[in-house]
Amino acid sequence: MATTTDILYVDFLCFKVDAAFRRLPAQEIQKAKKELEEFLKEAEKNFNIRPYLTIGLRQEVDFFLWLIAEDLAPVQSFIASLYRTVFGKYLSLVYSFVAMKKPSPYALPHQQAFEKDDPPKKYLFVYPFVKSREWYLLPFEKRKAIMEEHTRIAREYATVRLNTTYSFGLGDQEFVLAFEADVPADFENLVQRLRETEGSRYVIKDTPLIIGTVISKENLFERLGL
Repeated sequence: MATTTDILYVDFLCFKVDAAFRRLPAQEIQKAKKELEEFLKEAEKNFNIRPYLTIGLRQEVDFFLWLIAEDLAPVQSFIASLYRTVFGKYLSLVYSFVAMKKPSPYALPHQQAFEKDDPPKKYLFVYPFVKSREWYLLPFEKRKAIMEEHTRIAREYATVRLNTTYSFGLGDQEFVLAFEADVPADFENLVQRLRETEGSRYVIKDTPLIIGTVISKENLFERLGL
């Protein structure tokens, strides 16, 4: 979904599948699969949808959808319509992290990877992020210097790609961070390094951390073991 739109929203919708769905007759499951594929194909006329599998990586989430849209209203319509499908009747929305793209006050303007339609990496690590009020009361130049250290270390892990979106007033978090990597160890090593930076002392919350592997919309059911 390459775009130059000034306003662009994201929503990470994390779902749990009711175990009762697995006990439906195979024929009913196949009908539900076909219905869902058609539903997602139609929905992509309004926004970009990227599915990720989380089974085995999070207890309370089975999969999540990364939605990228120019307005939030279609996202709400999407959820309402999804719940009307056979599969949707067996879904619970565990988390919804809403945010929007916005230029960083500490760096030159640049496009996020999701704006440029860069091919997704194998894994996505998503989490809400909140800083302390003390952070915002620091002089701007102090904050900028701290963020430059953060950026310098991140560049040492070039295999990890960051998508930063802003959520002030849109949710309980201030940012929603989505890191992409083909090797989970690369992300783990980066996070450990960042714990040692000055900026880490101003972090209030960076959980839950949702880990997913990228999948196609066509093989969602198969990868869920349905």
